[in-house]
Amino acid sequence: MLKEYYEKYKEHMPLVSAGIAGLMTVLFIASIFFDGGGKVSVNETLVSEADDLHEVETPETVIESAPTHVMVEVKGAVKNPGVFEVPQDARVTNVLNLAVVSESADLMTVNQSEKVRDEMVIYVPQQGEIEDPPLPGGENTQGGEAEILVNINTATAEELTILNGIGEKKAQLIVEYREQNGLFMGKEDLMNISGIGEKTFDSLEPYITID
Repeated sequence: MLKEYYEKYKEHMPLVSAGIAGLMTVLFIASIFFDGGGKVSVNETLVSEADDLHEVETPETVIESAPTHVMVEVKGAVKNPGVFEVPQDARVTNVLNLAVVSESADLMTVNQSEKVRDEMVIYVPQQGEIEDPPLPGGENTQGGEAEILVNINTATAEELTILNGIGEKKAQLIVEYREQNGLFMGKEDLMNISGIGEKTFDSLEPYITID
């Protein structure tokens, strides 16, 4: 029976084979096209997601501005004593203008050209409040002023605040130290006070005495 079918349709076999081959070719090309298109789409999606992730994870740079003002306290012979906020490049004279110096103030002992610093204390004495210590030999400097010294063994807490960098708290600590340990035997003993380190002592040393 198979032989009969073969004999009957063998004339059409070339056409059938050609049709099958053509169909397989079309299917092969179609598979390549759709597969390639899919890969391109996936790649584009991955690239897009990566860009979005990069944008989200990029940290913003935060720049903190440096302080431009400092706090300075003014005490003594002024009409408006207190704490003033001034530009960091201000001078003592600028702060005194805000505090309004009284008529009885002795500005000869105040360095008005000095640059201010944060937590600085400016003390303006009354006229006659501070006496110039005698210079060796009883002579005065020509054309100048005698240096003002504060005796850290005898000065009161208020008098100690005349020194730049010594506020009420540190002045009280100095007085308490004297009461508990006796007089300072040397200027360097001032560094035994909490809050007075080598740097602070170096700025105070020219203006203090123990005699």
